[in-house]
Amino acid sequence: MKGLIIAILITFGLNSCIAPPTSTGTASQGTSSSEMEARRLTTLMKNSLALNASQEEKVLVINVVNLSLLKKLRESNQTDQISKAQAKYKSEMKEVLNADQYTKFLTEFGNI
Repeated sequence: MKGLIIAILITFGLNSCIAPPTSTGTASQGTSSSEMEARRLTTLMKNSLALNASQEEKVLVINVVNLSLLKKLRESNQTDQISKAQAKYKSEMKEVLNADQYTKFLTEFGNI
């Protein structure tokens, strides 16, 4: 009986010393980090390309979708799809920007 009580106390003691698993929320962090990066990038583009309010909204949406997609492609090791995604990104940006803005975009942000 004494041995059983000691075993229970040891087990309880060890369990209380081990930290419980914490939820890292990597899925939500991944999304929010992509969104935060997209917002940062959009702010840079707004300042560099002199975007108007309408363009800024559209560029933000395009950036969020594009950065999230690129992250997923890299994480799933589908690197063969990245160039296709980048071409689509540039095409979408071309629809939103005027000719001068798009030329400057390609110069300053074309490697995204």
